[in-house]
Amino acid sequence: MWWGIGGGLAILYLVLMIVLGLSCLRKGHWVMFIVGIFIPLFWIIGAIIPPRAQTV
Repeated sequence: MWWGIGGGLAILYLVLMIVLGLSCLRKGHWVMFIVGIFIPLFWIIGAIIPPRAQTV
C-alpha cells in the first residue's frame, strides 16, 4: 500500500514540475526555467509571476 501512495505522489510531483516548467517558459521566464532544473522552487515562482513585457 505504501508503494502505491509513494508512486502516486511521485507521479503527481513529476506532472506538477512539467506543467509549472512549461508555464514558466510560456511566460518568457527562460532563465528561471533553467535554474528551476536544479532548484524546482524557481519553476513555481516563474509560473506565478506575470509574463515578461514584450520588447519591440
